[in-house]
Amino acid sequence: MKPSIVIDVAHTDLPCVTTHWDDEGSTLSCEVDYSVAHGAKAEPDTLSDRLNRDFNIVARNYVLTGGTFSLVLDSQKRIKDWDIFTMPAQWIDCAFPFIEAAPGIPHLHASFDENRHAETLGVPEIFYEPNRGTLYLSWAEAITWHAIGAALALGVSSDSRMAQLRLDGVLIPKRDQKKFGS
Repeated sequence: MKPSIVIDVAHTDLPCVTTHWDDEGSTLSCEVDYSVAHGAKAEPDTLSDRLNRDFNIVARNYVLTGGTFSLVLDSQKRIKDWDIFTMPAQWIDCAFPFIEAAPGIPHLHASFDENRHAETLGVPEIFYEPNRGTLYLSWAEAITWHAIGAALALGVSSDSRMAQLRLDGVLIPKRDQKKFGS
């Protein structure tokens, strides 16, 4: 069962998204930093904040996996980071129409075990649009898109489930790619 999605569109400032391609390890990773989206004004420390910092107490993360794909959610169930072991030669060239994404911070909900882990995603198909340098990790058809950051968007299916992740600006030289529909 794919995780259901609850979209919180209260935040209009986009977080910082950082991507990294490890050519030797054939791993694409993406990290989301929400602290940037909340601006420079920091709230004053509470006693709880100081105790957590002094005793190195951090909120636990949630993890969703599917094949060689791993998605980490923060304690609020927002996408924190993800990575996938992938061979660019196996990406399927496509020419999907680019659909604009509305700003919004998605919160993902799934059946997590006592260790906050869920294996609900399945193995994604990986599509690549070379003209824009857009990579799509796809589990289903997306009908709406929500911008997590300037380069990262989450596609939601008609039944409000995570359908796709879209990452723009992925310009990796590829060798002998598959063609969509061949």
